[in-house]
Amino acid sequence: MIRSEAKSWPPKGNTKKFYKMILRFKEWLTQDIHISDKQYDYRFRCETLREFNRYLKIFIKEPGTVEWINQNVKNGQTFYDIGANIGVFTILAASRTGKSGRVYAFEPHGANFARLIDNIEINGLQQTVFPNNFALHNQEGFFPFLYKSSDVGTSDSQLSPSCVASKAEEAHKISELKYSTTIDHLLELGEIKAPHHIKIDVDGNELLILEGMRQLLSGTQRPLTLQIEMNDPHKTRIMDLLKDHQYRLIHKHFTKSQSRRKENGCDPETLGYNAVFCQESR
Repeated sequence: MIRSEAKSWPPKGNTKKFYKMILRFKEWLTQDIHISDKQYDYRFRCETLREFNRYLKIFIKEPGTVEWINQNVKNGQTFYDIGANIGVFTILAASRTGKSGRVYAFEPHGANFARLIDNIEINGLQQTVFPNNFALHNQEGFFPFLYKSSDVGTSDSQLSPSCVASKAEEAHKISELKYSTTIDHLLELGEIKAPHHIKIDVDGNELLILEGMRQLLSGTQRPLTLQIEMNDPHKTRIMDLLKDHQYRLIHKHFTKSQSRRKENGCDPETLGYNAVFCQESR
C-alpha cells in the first residue's frame, strides 16, 4: 500500500497558529537596509542573508565599479545597467543622474527583477529608473534563459543562444523562454534614450550584447564610457570590437576576491576583471 506523505492544508488548530506565527516572523525579519557613503543615502529591501551580504559589501566587493560611477556619472545623464541583478549599482547611478537623468536597468532573472523593483520603489526613483525584465542579445527573438538558481541575489544565470540542450543547460535549475532584443533596436524604436555610460555584467554574454549595439557605438550619440566584465573566451574579441569603434581601454579593476588571488601570484590575465573603456577622442 502506498502511503501519502502530503500534509493536509490548511493546517488546523495549533498547527495553523504556528504557521501564522512563522509567516509573521518572516515579515518582521524583512527589513529595509540603510547605507550611506556620506554623500548619498541608499535603502535596500532585504529578506535573505545573500541579499544582506550584497548590500553590506556594496563599497567593498567592487570598489572599482563604485569609483567609475562616482567619477563619470553626472546629473542629467543616462546610464544603462545591463545585468542589474537586485539593483545595487542601479541605485548608485540613479543617485548621481538625479531626477533629470535616466537609468535603464536590464535584468531577466525573475526573482532578482522583483527585488530590483522593490529597491527602486523604496528609494523613490520611479521617475528616474526604468526596469526591464527582458534579455539583451545580438538579435531579436525568444531564447532559453537558464536559471542557475531561482533565489534572490544569485548570479550565473544566462540567456542561451541555442535551444538545443547541452551540458551547460543541464547544469541549470530551470529554463524559461525569454524575449530578447538589441540595444540598437530599442533605440531605433525610440523606447530608450541613448546612454552616456554603460555597465555590462551578464556572466558571459557581454560580447553578444555589444554586437547588438554596433550602431550606437559608431553613431553620434555613442556612450562616453563603458564598463564591461571580461572573461575568457571573449576578451580578445571584445577588445577588438571596441577598438574598431574607436574606444580605448583606460582601466582594469578586480573584485576583492580576484585582487586577493592576484596578490597570491595568480596571473591577472587568467582572472576575470572589469574593464573601463572611453572614446578615443576624450
